[in-house]
Amino acid sequence: MTKCKRKLLPAEPYEIDALESWFSDLSAEGLHVQKANALFATFIEGEKKRLLFRMEPKQDAIFPALDESQAEERNAQHREKGWSFVCGLNRFYVYAAEEGTADYFATPEEEGAYYPDNLKGNKFFNSIYAELLVIVVLIAAYIFVLHRQTTYDWVEGFANPFCNPLILVFAIFAGQRNRGAIKLQSSLAAGEPHHQPTDWQAPHLRRKHRLYQVWMLGIIAFIFLPFLPNVFSFSDRPIAEVKQPLPMISLAELENDPDFYAVDSYYQRDGNAKEDWWEREANLVNSYPTFGSPVDLAYNQAGRISDKTDATGRPYESVLWVEYRRLAPFLSPKEYIKEYLGRAYETYETTALEDTPFDYALLAKGKNHTRLYLVSGQTLLELDYYYGDADLTKHYDLYEKALKEMQKK
Repeated sequence: MTKCKRKLLPAEPYEIDALESWFSDLSAEGLHVQKANALFATFIEGEKKRLLFRMEPKQDAIFPALDESQAEERNAQHREKGWSFVCGLNRFYVYAAEEGTADYFATPEEEGAYYPDNLKGNKFFNSIYAELLVIVVLIAAYIFVLHRQTTYDWVEGFANPFCNPLILVFAIFAGQRNRGAIKLQSSLAAGEPHHQPTDWQAPHLRRKHRLYQVWMLGIIAFIFLPFLPNVFSFSDRPIAEVKQPLPMISLAELENDPDFYAVDSYYQRDGNAKEDWWEREANLVNSYPTFGSPVDLAYNQAGRISDKTDATGRPYESVLWVEYRRLAPFLSPKEYIKEYLGRAYETYETTALEDTPFDYALLAKGKNHTRLYLVSGQTLLELDYYYGDADLTKHYDLYEKALKEMQKK
């Protein structure tokens, strides 16, 4: 049974001199390439026989494409000269021949004649200039788009994570593979010699190859890693069913009333006694992480006090909505609070609180409820207190403990 082996490429795909030498050296060891891509090549074990290899850039994507009949005609021309098609590798075709076989192009100049004029460097608007123009346009577009994104957009999920300067930097550096392929074709089209025996283990080739991989991993990590802490996010799950310990703030402790008891539902209302109320289930946990707020955890509680009624004559009922957000490093929690209140459906009377154990504290009073915002580093704790009459500012010890628990996650 023929054995197959996969090996990572030792150099970038456009380093054709190095890869051609690599394929030749491995064929001498009995490993003959069968297929390849931009990451690795697959070999089968066979006779230990050194072969010659040539990599020829495809003329597709950026360049005029060869149709199927033209490609077959080209392969037939190469076969007549002793070169057999082996496989494709990224933007290249790979050909092999017996040792001593002459190159299918007599001279580098003959090979250069194979490529279109726009690659020969004698036109101003060739591919290199086009790429630079695209980068300039991208930078201008990023500046324009970023100017229109607010902290609120990032946190609430309305901003695209690609609209960030760092992702542009990653993309530009990761584009070295495309730039390398373009420069190689320009060099070949200009009649410069290639296909020379090369040390494919040279450190500079390995560094360049690894750098590309680092930039690509950077793009992936930049987009997806912030969401990993909440891959299995909560979505309207009962608090009792959540196995992960929550940094709880008890509504009963805030009420500080021995007759307080929790309920399974509460009524949402707009303060108008003539309006119907609608019931909502309490004691639920949910999470909605975004790029601007990769950690987002919220839960609600509802409770009543026996034999006590509110101003409308209904049973006294208090509701607490607790939300934890850990904002991305490039965002300001204070700015988010300001924008969030500015977009709220009602007007709040705000007071910045002094002498608290937090970096920033703000109390916002609305018509029917009170909001307390507490910031510690990039972690934001928001408490929305509906219809109750407890003083939220007297429980800093509870909030500080909960924030510390959250920051450990």
